[in-house]
Amino acid sequence: MAGSGKGAVFMALIGNGFLTVIKFVAFLLTGSGALLSEAIHSGADCANQALLYVGVKRSQRPADDTYQYGYGGDRFFYALMSAVGIFVLGAGVTIYHGVEHLIYPPELEISPIAFIVLAIALVVDGVVLVAAVREVNRRRGEQSFREFVRTSTDPTLLAVLFEDGIATLGVLIAAAGIGLAWLTGNTIFDALSSIAIGGLLGLMAIWLGWRNRVLLLGPSIPEGMQKQIVDFIEEQPSVDAIRLVRTRIVGAEKFRVAVELDYNGRYLGELDLPWFEEQAAAGLLDTPEGRKQVIGELGHRLSEALGDEVDRLEAALSERFPRIKHIDLEVD
Repeated sequence: MAGSGKGAVFMALIGNGFLTVIKFVAFLLTGSGALLSEAIHSGADCANQALLYVGVKRSQRPADDTYQYGYGGDRFFYALMSAVGIFVLGAGVTIYHGVEHLIYPPELEISPIAFIVLAIALVVDGVVLVAAVREVNRRRGEQSFREFVRTSTDPTLLAVLFEDGIATLGVLIAAAGIGLAWLTGNTIFDALSSIAIGGLLGLMAIWLGWRNRVLLLGPSIPEGMQKQIVDFIEEQPSVDAIRLVRTRIVGAEKFRVAVELDYNGRYLGELDLPWFEEQAAAGLLDTPEGRKQVIGELGHRLSEALGDEVDRLEAALSERFPRIKHIDLEVD
């Protein structure tokens, strides 16, 4: 799966497109409210994952004069739209039909087709879910699963993970509702399973919406990583003190870091000691004109040394922390 999350989204999109078709066919043949809920669920997932895919593609556009830090926020915006879609199309419509079937019980025709379709759905959703979990495990490294979910900056991967997790659970709930309706002859179980599926979708949509709101606001990077960055900078002999650190998430796995710091002037000055001794040995410090020339050149060399050190430190930070895409080092 692509590191960008596009592979996970595309796989889920294809899987849910296929499931939407077969679940609607099964509903038309059986009249099951649970199957209708599952069909709506898969259709909503399909539409939402199409939004996620668009968001991934648009977020990968390069920076330009209008958006100088790039389009990473597009992924958060489309993921937020997807969460709204899940809430309205998935949870809202599913719960509505469940309540309707609860009040006006339909004629329910149980056939093997319903269970065959649900078995196929369980396999497809399970495959996509396993792929999403593997991608999460690949990315989280030493983080716990819970910590990764709480701090991840890729809403597309989280959306696929939770959508297909609930889809897999939804299939089991639908199977239980249809099975109990078949055993008891009471369609209330079919309607209740539909409501339960809608409730799960609603809770997931609210959480995803809140998570994307946080990312759109531009939060600081995880505290642990920020501490590592500060420690790395403080270890540099050219740095005397760090005055202020500002960080921001600007895209999925893309960070901006701005640091105000004091450079160690003595360290930078000592780098020019051999050159200064050469000027002294040449007798340039013995005359007012020579001293003026040496002092002027020394100031120029120190200015260049400071610029070179800023470039070196930015390159070192980028190498040590690849997710930092924008670095601003300012002299306090």
